Amino acid sequence: MSDDIFVGIDCGGTNLRIAAADEHGGIIRQETVCTGDAQERENGLGQAILSLVNAFVSGLDHEGRYVAGIGIGLPFVCWNGKAHLCRNVLALDPDWLETEVMGRVRAPVYITNDVKCAALGESWLGAARNADPFVYLNVGTGLSSAFYADGRVYQGAHRAAGEIGYWVTDPDAQHGLEDGVGPLEEAMSGVGLSGFYRSHSPAGELASAEEIFARAERGDQIAIDAIEHGLRHLLPSIANLLTFIDPEMLVIGGGVSAGLIRFTDRIETYVGRMTPFPPRIVWSALGGLAGIIGAIRFGMLARDQTRRDESRPVLSP
Repeated sequence: MSDDIFVGIDCGGTNLRIAAADEHGGIIRQETVCTGDAQERENGLGQAILSLVNAFVSGLDHEGRYVAGIGIGLPFVCWNGKAHLCRNVLALDPDWLETEVMGRVRAPVYITNDVKCAALGESWLGAARNADPFVYLNVGTGLSSAFYADGRVYQGAHRAAGEIGYWVTDPDAQHGLEDGVGPLEEAMSGVGLSGFYRSHSPAGELASAEEIFARAERGDQIAIDAIEHGLRHLLPSIANLLTFIDPEMLVIGGGVSAGLIRFTDRIETYVGRMTPFPPRIVWSALGGLAGIIGAIRFGMLARDQTRRDESRPVLSP
């Protein structure tokens, strides 16, 4: 049995979570730290991640544990040495981060989007075990999805597959990607619900998505309208996504999804009516742990890929 340990990092809007696990995904140690103003400083988030890795791995070294791979989930897309499709990060150099972490850990490193990590986590230890293909829909602070097929999470040509938050919702819209706006995300996500509530509240009141769902239950009309506005955009988007991909399962997760569970019948009815082959719809089994579990799994896969590469014979020129 392998004694290898794998580390995963899940980067959220306010916190960084790091965990170490064995080959079976059993968590050995985990830690959460606040990002503070790291995202507002030049490469501050990268420095914060590296500092966290240094401290965490030092503790594992002290215990005599060997890190064989590390996965990092970031809330944006990393492509061509840059961070893309991110609202709050001033700058982050993913190539620099990979090099620095690999130098510290002395193990392969894999960096990808946090929603893709969550999808892999659900496939490995969550609601989508034995499902292939499936779609993971993340309704959280933002809105995104991931597509799992043939035993892997599809990345896309620019590692941006599944970024449905940027889908156009109005053919006459004047604002979009180049303005830093994700039209679908503005309708249904934590950001979208809060924005709708604030813009329709006479006092411009701020409310979190969790508060908006709670207020809707109490009959707050603005909260009800915010959710209805979001669902009117989300439901057709889900149907179109499922029609295009034709998965056997849809897994819904993310922080805001807890408020959507009460609309399960409505979602299933809509999908059943509007898609040719409606898939089974389930809710995340890992909840807030999906991203970190998936990052750990990506660390394992990075180890496996490195071993395969090293075993290939070197051909003479």
